Amino acid sequence: AKMKIQGENMSGQDKPETNNFFTFNLGKGNFALPVKNVKEVLNYEPVSSVPKALPYIKGVMNIRGSVVTVIDLRTMFGFDPVKPIEKNSIIVTEIEQENAHPLTIGIFSDSVNNVTPLEIINADTADYGVIPNRKDFISGIGKIDGKFILILDLEKILFSINAELEENIEL
Repeated sequence: AKMKIQGENMSGQDKPETNNFFTFNLGKGNFALPVKNVKEVLNYEPVSSVPKALPYIKGVMNIRGSVVTVIDLRTMFGFDPVKPIEKNSIIVTEIEQENAHPLTIGIFSDSVNNVTPLEIINADTADYGVIPNRKDFISGIGKIDGKFILILDLEKILFSINAELEENIEL
C-alpha cells in the first residue's frame, strides 16, 4: 500500500493528478506533449532545407497547403538519433500564440508511443539531467509504469528558437 503524505494534496482527492499526454521518444529519452498541442503524426517525408538555418531547424514541409517548419529537438538537446531519419515520425504540433494564429511546427521523433494519462509528480526537473542547461524546456515530470517522462514546454522551446534566430540575424 502507498503511504499518503499528509498535507500534500490539499484538494481532498486521494488520486494524484493525471492528464492525457502524447508520449514519444527522442534518442533514448521519453518525452510527452499535452494532447492539445498535437495535431497529427506523419510518417517521415523529406523536408526542404532552409539555407543558413540553425542546426536543429531541419527545413520546411508542405502539409495540406501550409508550409510547416520541422525541427529536430535531438539536435537541440544534444542527443544522438537512435535510428535513421527515414524511420522517424514527424509530430505535427500546434502552439497557441498571443494575438496571432496558432503556430504549427513539425518535430522529428525516433518513435511515437501513444496518448496516455500521466501521473504528474512534484519533482525538480534538474534531477533528471536529460537536457543539460535546458531544464526550462521541461514543464513537468510525468510517471507511467515506473518510468519518468519529461513533459516539454513548446512555448519555451519556441521562445528560445526565436531568440536564437534574432541573434543570428544581427550578425
